[in-house]
Amino acid sequence: MKISRDKAIELVSALLAESREKGPELAIIGINPTPVGWVVACNSARYALNPEARNLLIGGGPYLVDGDDGSVYRIPGETFRVYDWQAMFRERFKGVDPPDELLESVRELALSGGRMAALRLLRKEVPSLDIARAREYVGAVMEGRKPPAGTLAMTRKAEPFSPLPIERISGPIE
Repeated sequence: MKISRDKAIELVSALLAESREKGPELAIIGINPTPVGWVVACNSARYALNPEARNLLIGGGPYLVDGDDGSVYRIPGETFRVYDWQAMFRERFKGVDPPDELLESVRELALSGGRMAALRLLRKEVPSLDIARAREYVGAVMEGRKPPAGTLAMTRKAEPFSPLPIERISGPIE
């Protein structure tokens, strides 16, 4: 990581100082490295000094300081606890596509069993995909390309509930 632990603490501390006018005074209560950066947990300053339940603020999530560029993000508490927030972060802010098991299965079958076998698998897994889009998808996969975004979106399963989004608060740093 390019951004040090101390720099991550400095960046989040500056944000907390700015937000003191808007609500209760917050303090950093923990920091942990992750593959994407530093997760910085915050709670009330009273809780930081006296960690009893009566001083605890609930519902908020941590901040993430991007390990590459120092941008600071707010991760909603539910998103942090329930969802794969790192994959969400990589997809939304780093442009990294999530793993696609169906695409890999279609690719393997196209190589071993041919175009028709791959088409049958794709249509079986995604019955709403018309034959023209299925051909387009399999053709792209066989040529080593990514299927068109619209077709690809139709083959991905949606989350049953949409997680609250990760939000950029500041950055990148210069």
